[in-house]
Amino acid sequence: MFESVLQVLAYTGVGLAVLMAGFLMLDVLTPGRLGHHIMQGNPGAGLLAATALFSLGLIQWFAIFFTGAGWSGLDEAAVYGAVGVVAQAVGFLILDLLIPGKLATHALDEKLHPAAWVTAGLQLSVALIVCASLT
Repeated sequence: MFESVLQVLAYTGVGLAVLMAGFLMLDVLTPGRLGHHIMQGNPGAGLLAATALFSLGLIQWFAIFFTGAGWSGLDEAAVYGAVGVVAQAVGFLILDLLIPGKLATHALDEKLHPAAWVTAGLQLSVALIVCASLT
């Protein structure tokens, strides 16, 4: 049982590292400090951050489930999580090129802007694509 507890802690650590990397990536892609926007009550910032974290958590769940538990799947779970972070960032940058104006600026408007919903939809879609590739 002790071995299982260590594995749970290791997978949790990898999962938390992927979630924090995803949050930091989103912080880099958006103007200002994302955490400050969230704490100031910006609904778009909250929507983007929550969707990114949920999406990456979904990717991690699939990565752990389909690569198998145990020490042998830990590195694969970390790699697939990193792929999810990068894929979401690339999707964000491509969408930013396709939509007039700066997507991140509009997504963080004081009033919830449709750009935030579009970005949230992109994050969920990218996560589903990565998850499907793991099956």
